[in-house]
Amino acid sequence: MPRPPSKWLHHRPLVALAPMEAITDRPYRKLVRSLCREVILFTEFASAGGLLQGSVKVWESVEFDDAERPIVVQLYDPFPEKLGMATREVVRHLHPDGIDVNMGCPVRKVVRKGAGCGMMGERCLAVDAVRQVLDNARGTPVSIKTRLGIHDKTEVIELAQACIAEGVEQVTIHARLKADCPRTPADWEALSFAARQLSVTVIGNGDIWTEDDARRMIALEGISGVMIGRAAIGNPWLLKRCVQALNGAAVDLPPSREERVRVALEHLRLNVQCKGERRGVLEMRKVIRNYIKGSLNAKRIWLKIIQAETEKETSETLKLFAAT
Repeated sequence: MPRPPSKWLHHRPLVALAPMEAITDRPYRKLVRSLCREVILFTEFASAGGLLQGSVKVWESVEFDDAERPIVVQLYDPFPEKLGMATREVVRHLHPDGIDVNMGCPVRKVVRKGAGCGMMGERCLAVDAVRQVLDNARGTPVSIKTRLGIHDKTEVIELAQACIAEGVEQVTIHARLKADCPRTPADWEALSFAARQLSVTVIGNGDIWTEDDARRMIALEGISGVMIGRAAIGNPWLLKRCVQALNGAAVDLPPSREERVRVALEHLRLNVQCKGERRGVLEMRKVIRNYIKGSLNAKRIWLKIIQAETEKETSETLKLFAAT
């Protein structure tokens, strides 16, 4: 008997880990869940076409176990029919707590095919995509993730309203335009204005680096939750501190060097266990840099880590960092 989806949309305050390719994979999601039960997890964004073709790598990106719940599977594709059929397969085989349609990815190769942000410029296509997903979701909540717009920061309003009219229950808005680079300040004023025009739960995304940022965003009119992306890479403790801050609880101190190494080692172990030693070690290199950055000798240690070829070499280098 499949486990029914949790009512994740009703979590208050809502704190979510943003879907990030090659970051929010199963090892990292398990790690985050071990530190905090209340965070809503999103999978990496997955190609609907890839799922329908039976791509092992794409299916790996969305598979999860019950310990990771509540978890939302995010899909993208330029073809509404494929999004609908992929939703049917994901719901049938995985029973996620939600299906999210990516309408906010600004990567050129995704956009030029009409997926991600490309859907923001084709409202009829976006609405059809949502309709197809809803028709195949079997009661699983459906949400969308967008940006403020392609050229104008109010474009999201009409798009989101049209999707809500079809049955979308939640909208996440990244507070930047399509062409904005990650260093462009997120426009929280435009985010709040857009959120106030919508009748469903709105999660704000963009420039949440500390628990104080989460407090300030959740205080914006119209915002019911926060989604954290880049700041959570190699920093899973931030998600827990944001949950604590938004619940009015005492906030944990930043992790010690020893704690950062302990969690980095566990992340490495999970990655190798899930992906094999070579791939697991190589993929951890960029993440480990975030675990140790800002500390004395961090650059020297990281230069050693990018030369390490095995789990043992990487672990020993991390332990050396903890001891210095």
